[in-house]
Amino acid sequence: MWENIMIDEIYKDKLPRNHGYVLRSSELEQLLTENNITVHTVLSYWFSRTTRTLLSVRYRLPTDYRPYYGIYMQTGSFLSGDAKAAKKAVSEVVLPELIKWLTYILNLPDNSTLFNIILGFSAIFENGEVVIVKDALDDYR
Repeated sequence: MWENIMIDEIYKDKLPRNHGYVLRSSELEQLLTENNITVHTVLSYWFSRTTRTLLSVRYRLPTDYRPYYGIYMQTGSFLSGDAKAAKKAVSEVVLPELIKWLTYILNLPDNSTLFNIILGFSAIFENGEVVIVKDALDDYR
């Protein structure tokens, strides 16, 4: 595990005036710290005219190239008029569910068959509602 609890890498696209991001990296860092989630974390913000993605996360196992566990997160941009509701959804719904999901994964035994697949979490904002999908975790509570 990494000793550094903060987000290790952040990438951010520049946005046009009428767009905004809905996730604050400081809020995410605080939740990771409070929940003792210490894996290598990469956060990528990107501009898109059409995306409704609040957050997309992949849990990564060690490889020869990257010999550590990690979390790769992407968050999209929203039109300014939609950003307030989307930010509220991220804070109140998406981040608490993400922390539950990550805690579940981090408590799995090393030989869990779930590690044979790419573990993912995604949240989109559709018609004012949050839709969350947690890949391959039907028994997740």
